[in-house]
Amino acid sequence: MAGTNALSAAQMVAGFERGDLSPVEVTRDVLDRIDACEPRIAAIWHQDRDAAMAAARAAEARWHAGDPIRVGGVTLDGVPVTIKENIATRGLPMPLGCAASDLTPRTEDAPPTARLREAGAVFVGHTTMPDLGMLSSGLSSFHRLTRNPWNTAMNPGGSSAGAGAA
Repeated sequence: MAGTNALSAAQMVAGFERGDLSPVEVTRDVLDRIDACEPRIAAIWHQDRDAAMAAARAAEARWHAGDPIRVGGVTLDGVPVTIKENIATRGLPMPLGCAASDLTPRTEDAPPTARLREAGAVFVGHTTMPDLGMLSSGLSSFHRLTRNPWNTAMNPGGSSAGAGAA
């Protein structure tokens, strides 16, 4: 399934509907791409490959049963997504790009995380950000400097440095 990591969410869903694509294979392709790029890019601060693959297998089972999760007639079931680190995710700390942050794992999902989870999206990683999202340079006291994937001599800058690079 080389190249599925470059498809849009709509293209992935269409492929899942036709049976041409598998959420498991797409997720594996995206995770492999992250693994290949992450040492140079530093866009992802947390990744749980086992949880991502489990979510992809569950989505694939729903697609095979003809019963993907639909919310308002729309589905993201099996689509890999990243979440910015300042959006709470149950069970994970929320460092906010800052070395002085409280790293106590969150007890609840923030609404965007909860809605993505309810829609069957597959979390493939949580992206980096600068300290408290305030440095347009993208510099962080908690993370390595995120690099621009098109030119690693540069950084993507902004509060969504990791999300932009991912």
